[in-house]
Amino acid sequence: MKNYGIESRLKLKIYVSPGSGCGGDGSKERPFSDVKTAQSAMRKAINNGLDGDSGIIFKGGVYYLREKIVIGKDDCDEKHRIYYTSEDGENVTLIGGVPVTGWKECNDGVFYADISQIGDFYTLFCNGKRQRAARSGDMSGKGIKDPSHLQAVCENSSAWFGEILKVKSISENGIKTFIRKCDWSGNFTYLCGAREFIKDAGDWAIEENKVYFKPEDPEKIGESVIVAGTLDEIFTVCGEDEKPVKNVEICGFSLMMNAFGENLAAQSRPGNILAEYDENLRALVSLQNAENSAVTRCEMKYAGYVAVALKGHCQHNLISSNSIESPGFAGIFLKGENPGSLNYLSKCNTVSNNRILNAGQFVSHGAGMYLINSGENLITHNEIDNVPRYGISLKGMRYGVFHDNGIDGVPFEEHWKYNQTTKNVISYNKISNTGIRSADGGGIEGWGMGRDNVIDHNIICGAYRGKATENWRGHSIFLDDAAHHVTVTNNIIYDESAPAVNAGIFIKSIDNYVVNNVFDVSFERNGAADIQPYICPAGGSVFEKNIVYANGDGVIERDGSRKDGNGDRIMLSFGDSANGTGTKSLDSLVRMDGNVYFNKKGRALIDIESRMMTFEEWQSAEENVHGYDKNSICADPLFVCAEKHDYRLCEGSPAKKLGIETIDTSEIGITEDFLF
Repeated sequence: MKNYGIESRLKLKIYVSPGSGCGGDGSKERPFSDVKTAQSAMRKAINNGLDGDSGIIFKGGVYYLREKIVIGKDDCDEKHRIYYTSEDGENVTLIGGVPVTGWKECNDGVFYADISQIGDFYTLFCNGKRQRAARSGDMSGKGIKDPSHLQAVCENSSAWFGEILKVKSISENGIKTFIRKCDWSGNFTYLCGAREFIKDAGDWAIEENKVYFKPEDPEKIGESVIVAGTLDEIFTVCGEDEKPVKNVEICGFSLMMNAFGENLAAQSRPGNILAEYDENLRALVSLQNAENSAVTRCEMKYAGYVAVALKGHCQHNLISSNSIESPGFAGIFLKGENPGSLNYLSKCNTVSNNRILNAGQFVSHGAGMYLINSGENLITHNEIDNVPRYGISLKGMRYGVFHDNGIDGVPFEEHWKYNQTTKNVISYNKISNTGIRSADGGGIEGWGMGRDNVIDHNIICGAYRGKATENWRGHSIFLDDAAHHVTVTNNIIYDESAPAVNAGIFIKSIDNYVVNNVFDVSFERNGAADIQPYICPAGGSVFEKNIVYANGDGVIERDGSRKDGNGDRIMLSFGDSANGTGTKSLDSLVRMDGNVYFNKKGRALIDIESRMMTFEEWQSAEENVHGYDKNSICADPLFVCAEKHDYRLCEGSPAKKLGIETIDTSEIGITEDFLF
């Protein structure tokens, strides 16, 4: 990553070339050979008083780090910004691991190397790519010489979570792990980490003090760069409760290949007790107790868990213009304290203009971005693609499980203070190809979050890409349990092929405001919306001035697949099959009107408890006691070109006469100045 422009505008510049052994004086010509020495020099300058923004500048090169770079309260200045950045025009790559050398052939294309000087590790890379820990579906553990590195993996496509847990013992009674398996993560599906499991090219394992590896090209192993991921974090920015780190910016690096650990445990255990493990939030760049700091213009690949994590007291920070690929768990994670706390610590951060690809490499609940007890953030102009469960997930604690988490006697109208994932604005993002390995995923999702979040001007496409199944899958905008008081406006939602999501949006809580969106339901099973109250309070929602459009051939089966047929499409689905709220689905809206429905290839149908009605029948149906869709119409909205997903409205569109506005998509997604 070449970083242009920062170095030239800094007042004080301290240069470093980690591991160079040159023992310089911090000048450009004679840089320090270790970061700690450079930090000591910067600390002295801060104490003497800075007269402008300053920086520790890394000389060009590839650096294998044996220690993380810790930035604390004494490494920042109240008035001026301290940069950690690369020399202008130079590529600086910081690797959270060490090379493994001295390979010797064992048998059948398997090589081994001594790692007694490296120590234990759980992830291996060859020529910049993560290799696969050797695995086996035989769960007996028989014949394994060294089981000390064994991990058991839950990877069930219909489970809510995936897990990787270190094995404590295996017996005829089953597998015991050091951390209890989550109730919601399904069954253990395979073991990994034993030499005896090595079979395919790319497999590797540790036995005693040796690592064994079967490379793709055995003849070139001597030329290959093989790295053990050993470092939990590369940058750790960590202040104190009363004195957070301020005004620090990490900019212009390639950061990659740090450690994975013994466990990646799911959030809920046992049952409905909610907590995200701190061990899961180890990151290439970690911010904890930080204000007005930033991570910008970095290329991040192969994080063991998370690329960027904001933990605890993190306010007014910026995460912008980064390229993130293939983290084990999530791309970006914002978390205050775990649900149940009254301390509102994480808020008012901006996450903008980041591209996140292939997140969640290790577990099926991986996501592009998670927010847990973090509010008033601006999440904008990001692109997220190809993730196992969620594009963006907002989590908290629904009122119904407060007791399970030790919170009693709180009236419902006062419970919001416990849910601090509130007042976030999720806007101008493009999210595609989610739900790859989960049956309960979606593009933008919320569960038990706080109130007054806004989802505006996003494009969500391909929100379910998992295995076709009759079971629950998810929604493009997944307002799950206790997703109350959410504003959903000016979004465009479509799919491109089956299997499809359940519907474009889920409406089942309190006061959800769904207005002026485009739902192309050509491949959606239940059309634009599942209106289905479940176990949390429901009612007061609005569905108006939306366009629901279909142009799909054939019939959509219950598993989301297609077969030849007449092309009829469900536009909306009302259901009460699992309703325990006391509010019927047909009573859960306060307004539903001014919508446009159109199916180009067949009939536009409304599903009322699995009874199909045409739009005209729906308008006059006995069940429609509230007069929903009284002024809505069934007509071609006259898009510019729906086949190419250009949903601008042409002049003369009947939608405009109902007050529906064209959604401007020109600013959605990453901006033109994105560097990668």
